[in-house]
Amino acid sequence: MLGTAAYEHPDCIRCIAGAGHEIGTHGWSHTPIYRQSRAEFAAELARSIALLEDLTGRRVRGHRAAMFSLTARTPWAPDTLAAAGLCYDSSIFPVHNYRYGVPSAPRFPHRAAAGLWELPITTLRAGWLNVPVGGGFYARFWPGALLRWTVARLNRQGRPAVFYFHPWEFDPAQPRLRGDARPLALATHYYRLAGARATLERLLDAFEWGAAEDYITEMQSEPTIDDR
Repeated sequence: MLGTAAYEHPDCIRCIAGAGHEIGTHGWSHTPIYRQSRAEFAAELARSIALLEDLTGRRVRGHRAAMFSLTARTPWAPDTLAAAGLCYDSSIFPVHNYRYGVPSAPRFPHRAAAGLWELPITTLRAGWLNVPVGGGFYARFWPGALLRWTVARLNRQGRPAVFYFHPWEFDPAQPRLRGDARPLALATHYYRLAGARATLERLLDAFEWGAAEDYITEMQSEPTIDDR
């Protein structure tokens, strides 16, 4: 959850936590890490964690950066996350994108820098290329059958799938914005919004899902697997 969203809608945060869901931090202002100094990032992180913990009464253990912006440009970020008391991160996307990505990063959950666990978004290996699959535009772009096949394949290998969806993806009637955004960003933002809810519901029905914090607890004693 964004700190600004939690600040403006505290009852929503309490409702989500009360339903038994884990709540992690998405930073405070949705500013990419590579557009902040280390001090600015640390301050926003601390502010968001403090508010979320106050609203939920539970420790915040996980983080995902705005726009997956933990990249080679922000080598200090893992140390900052660990210093804030977090246990895991899910910000390093092992793909190439004009806004984010570390294509050479491991594809599966692993122990990473500063002792953090890293939970990469699910990808499908095609030759030498990591193809993004696990959520957002990618889950709306690919056929649902491919998504389910990918998850089933990973589970047969004993690996979890990591997916993400934004709340706005379930609102196909949202305003169509223009402005200075790149045409590609606009196209991916609005692509097949009407099918996002059905995609999520089919995934939820087809597989057993759990909280990231429970997976981390289970894996604490397991050896690291660096399988790309």
